[in-house]
Amino acid sequence: MPPGGYSTGLAEPGARSVQEICDRGRRVTLTWFDPPFRPEPPHSNQAYGICFTGTGMIVLGGGGVEPGETLEDCLVREVMEEGCARVVESRYIGCQRVDDPEHPAGPWRYYQTRFWARVELLPWDPRHEVDERRLVQPGDFLRTLTWGSAPTAAIILDEGLKIEARHRQD
Repeated sequence: MPPGGYSTGLAEPGARSVQEICDRGRRVTLTWFDPPFRPEPPHSNQAYGICFTGTGMIVLGGGGVEPGETLEDCLVREVMEEGCARVVESRYIGCQRVDDPEHPAGPWRYYQTRFWARVELLPWDPRHEVDERRLVQPGDFLRTLTWGSAPTAAIILDEGLKIEARHRQD
């Protein structure tokens, strides 16, 4: 069984959204959980951010947690690697559980944590696997994601926009 295997043993609250999608020809279920439920590594093996610049653009970034990293450490590193952006502030907005019963290595269940973040763009200097910085307007966010039709994508955008609006008022 792969890391973060199918049985996590975590006590989960009720789900806000559940949707089955087709991912690379496999049936995958995405389930959204609001805070305060927050699985930590190794159960949550990915951290992603809906990262806003000072001008309201969204930088896309996130990826896998490395050994010894916290979820926040992962977010900061991945946003720097993929977007050449510095996380100034972040807030956990929820998590998405991915159930992949048809995974080639056997059934797989893991969590992807999601954060709102305020970022400062640095000069573009790609040194990792990404060859361009992805900046999008909030109105283009869902169309930009390959899984943008999933209800969890709309939840992430909505929660990120709520926090961003409160942040701008303060």
